[in-house]
Parts: sequence; structure tokens; C-alpha cells
Amino acid sequence: MPDRRTGAAGGGVAVAVLRRSRRTPAGFSLLELLIATTVATVVLAAGWAWCWSLSGSCAAGSARLDAGSSLAFVQRLSTGELGQCDGLVTASDAGCSATSIAFIVPSGEGPTTELITYVWDPGRRVLWRKSPGSHLAEGVDDFAIAYFDSQGHELPVATGGGLTGAELPLVRRVKLSAVVDCAAQTASASWQVSLRGCT
Repeated sequence: MPDRRTGAAGGGVAVAVLRRSRRTPAGFSLLELLIATTVATVVLAAGWAWCWSLSGSCAAGSARLDAGSSLAFVQRLSTGELGQCDGLVTASDAGCSATSIAFIVPSGEGPTTELITYVWDPGRRVLWRKSPGSHLAEGVDDFAIAYFDSQGHELPVATGGGLTGAELPLVRRVKLSAVVDCAAQTASASWQVSLRGCT
């Protein structure tokens, strides 16, 4: 007679058969990992492109600011110094030409004067201020000076030459123009200065 407790016939030993439940293992399947990796790659690529674009915009803005600041500095300093000018001179290394100007200003230490020259070096793209040697701006793509007499007429400057000693006393006003380029960002301006000692 079968035993009710074990279901086995007679007095035999009952063997219990354990059923294993069908559970999925913990973690992701290969397909889920591939989909997650693809989505993450797309998101990161879009984020990288956005960061790269933002970085480029910041660099361009910084370069534009640098170009504008350099040009503003040249304009402010030259206006102040030429406004105190006691007269234009012919210097040994640079005279008053289309790309250089030499003038004297009071030194601030008694009755002495100081020689100042602005000279543009197109090869190195530097606008030099020699008093003593220093530079006003780098990345200067163009620099030009025009000279005007008391009637407002421009005094012609010979190509490759400068104003003669006889022409220098006639100058009452100068016009300076500059183009400054920093990292492909360009700033340009023209300004005029009346010479104090020549009016």
C-alpha cells in the first residue's frame, strides 16, 4: 500500500524531487548592453560636439577681445602722447614716414624732453614704441600715418621715404590707422590727433 506521506509503495524511502524555478540570471543581456552602449555613444558624441562648439566660440570671443583691446591701447596711448607733442623730428632709425613717426614730448622731470618713435614692423607684425624699446601691439597687419597742415591739406609722403626737415614744421595734425588681427579676429580703426606744440 502506498505511503500517504511519501507517495512511495511499501515502506521504501521516498525521494523528493525538487523542482527548480525558472528565474533569469541577474544583469543585462547582450542585446541590452549593445543598445545601452549605442545610446550612450550618441549622447556623448552630441555632448562633445556641443562642448567643442562652445570652446571655439569662447576662443573666438577671447581673440576678438584681445584684438579690440590691443587696438584701443594703441589708440589711447598714441592720442595721449601725440597730444603732448612739442614737435616732430627726424630720427636716425625712423623718421616721419607713412609707417613711422618720431616726436618729442616733455619728460616730466624738469625742462628735459623725451624722444618717442612709433615704428611698424610688417615682417613681425609688431608696432614698436621706442622710448625705450617696447611694443604697443602685436598682430598688427597694417599701420599708416597721414600728415596734415594748418589748412587741412595732406602732406604727401614719398614711397619708402619720409617728410623732410622743411616739411615737419608744417604738420598740425596726424591721422593714424591700424588693423590688428588676433587668431583670425580683426579690429580696425582710424583716429586723428592735433599736435599741441605745432598749433
